[in-house]
Amino acid sequence: MAEKELTTQLNNEKGIRNDGVLEIYFSDIWRGFLKFWWVCILITVICSLAMAAFSFIAFKPVYKVSATFTVQTQDIAASGTGITSYSYYYNRTTAEQLSSTFPYILESNLLQSAVCEDLGVDYLPASITATSVEGTNMFTMEAAGKDPQATYNVLISAMENYPSVAEYVIGSSKLVMISEPVIPDSPSNSRGTLKNTVFGFAIGIVLSCGIIALYAIARDTIRTKKDIQEKINQNCISVLPKVTFRKYNNEVDRSILINNPLTGDSFMETVRQLRNSIVSELDEASKTILFTSASPEEGKTTVSTNLAIALAKMEKSIVLVDADIRNPSVKGLMKKYEKYEKNRLDSYSQIEYVPDLGIDIMTFSVSEENMWKVINTEYLEKVMEALKQKYDYIIIDAPPCALVSDPITIAGVVDTTILVIKQDTVRTTRIKYAIDSLQSVNANILGCVLNSAASGIMGYGYYYGGYGYAYNRYGYKKYGYGYGYKYGYGKNRF
Repeated sequence: MAEKELTTQLNNEKGIRNDGVLEIYFSDIWRGFLKFWWVCILITVICSLAMAAFSFIAFKPVYKVSATFTVQTQDIAASGTGITSYSYYYNRTTAEQLSSTFPYILESNLLQSAVCEDLGVDYLPASITATSVEGTNMFTMEAAGKDPQATYNVLISAMENYPSVAEYVIGSSKLVMISEPVIPDSPSNSRGTLKNTVFGFAIGIVLSCGIIALYAIARDTIRTKKDIQEKINQNCISVLPKVTFRKYNNEVDRSILINNPLTGDSFMETVRQLRNSIVSELDEASKTILFTSASPEEGKTTVSTNLAIALAKMEKSIVLVDADIRNPSVKGLMKKYEKYEKNRLDSYSQIEYVPDLGIDIMTFSVSEENMWKVINTEYLEKVMEALKQKYDYIIIDAPPCALVSDPITIAGVVDTTILVIKQDTVRTTRIKYAIDSLQSVNANILGCVLNSAASGIMGYGYYYGGYGYAYNRYGYKKYGYGYGYKYGYGKNRF
C-alpha cells in the first residue's frame, strides 16, 4: 500500500507531460536551482555588467541642430511704371505642397554637394533631414552629427544654399524662420546604462532558467519501483522511507536501527517487509547475501545491518560481515552497543557478539598492501563455507561496486546479491554499469532496494521519518582506494 502511494504521488508531481516523450519533474527543477543557484547568480551578474560595459564602450554621442520655417510662394505683378514687382504671399494649399517637397530637395545630392563645397569638405560631417508638419506650411530642417560645431555649420550652410537649389525644382519661394538654430552643449542621446543593465539582467535570468531546465531534462535517476523495473530491468524487493530525527539533546539514541523507537514504526515495518520478501525469495541452501550499491551515500550499510537485526528477531543465527575493508562502517553504526569478542576464523578476521541486537559482527584486519590475501576467490570461498556451518544467514556489507572491484569478487562466491539504490541520487547509467559488473562474474542478483524514499513538496512519496548519512568522497591512496564516511542527521519532519 505504501509503495502504491509512493508511485501515485510521484506521478502527480510530474511536470507538464507524462506520455513517454518528455518528463520534467518539479523536484528536478528545484534540485537544479539548489545546485546551480550560484551559477545563476554569476551568469546574471556577468550579463548585467557586460551590458553596462557595452553601453560605455559602444556609446557614440549625437548632437542635433534644428530650425523651423514657414513657406511662402512668389506673386509676380506689373506696375503702372512698367516695372515688374515681386511679392510673397501665403497660399495654404500651395505652401503645403511645397513644404512636403522641400525635405526631398534637402536630402538630394545636389544640396549636399553644395554644402560640402561651401564648407570645403569631401563629405558631410553630419546628416541633414527635413520633416513637414502635416496640414500646415511649416517644416523643420535638422542636422545630426558627432561634433556640435560641425553639425551647426552644416545646418547653416544648408539653410543658405537651400533656396538656390530649390529654385531649379519648384521655382522662387521664401522661407520665414520661426525658430533659429543654436549650437548644442550636450548630446541628444544617452548611454542607456540602466536600460542595458536591466536588459543584461533579463538575459542572465533567461540563460539561468535554460541551464536549470536542461539539468532537469537531463537528469536520469531511479525514483520509483517502476523505474527499477523499466530502466534497469531489475526486481524491486522493497522501498524504504527516508528518516530524519527531531532535535534532541546529544544523549538521545540516533542510531538508524529498527530497535531504536525514534526511527518510527513505519520504518520498522518496511524493514520487516524487506526481511520477509528476501526470506520468501531464497531457498534453504541460499545463506549468503551481499549488499552493495553503485556509489557511496546510498545506505547499503544501514539496510544490511537492519536486515541482519530483523532476521535475528526471527530467532535466526546471524553474522554481519563488514567486507568494506578499506572503510569498515558497521561498528560505527552500532557504536553505542557493547560487543564481546567471540572467536576468529583466521589471523585476518575477528567475530564479535552484540547481545542487545542478537547478531555477530565479523570484521577484517589487514593492511592495504596485503588486502589481496583477503579479497580473492579462494579465501572468500573458505570463509563463506566456514560461516555457513555456524549461521543461518550471512549478511555481507560490501563497498560500492562502481568504485572498487572488491564487491565484484565477493559477488562471485556468495549465493545472492542485492543492490541498494538511494532514490533520485545516482544516474541510471552508473547503476547499469554496477549491474553489468556484477553480472560479469555471474552474480545472482536477487533485486534492488529503493532506499531513502523522501516526501514533502519536492519528495516522491510517503514520509516516515527518514534517515540520512553522508560519505566523505572516495579518494585514491598509494595502494588503492581510501575512503570514509561520517553520519549526519536532518531536521525533524514528523
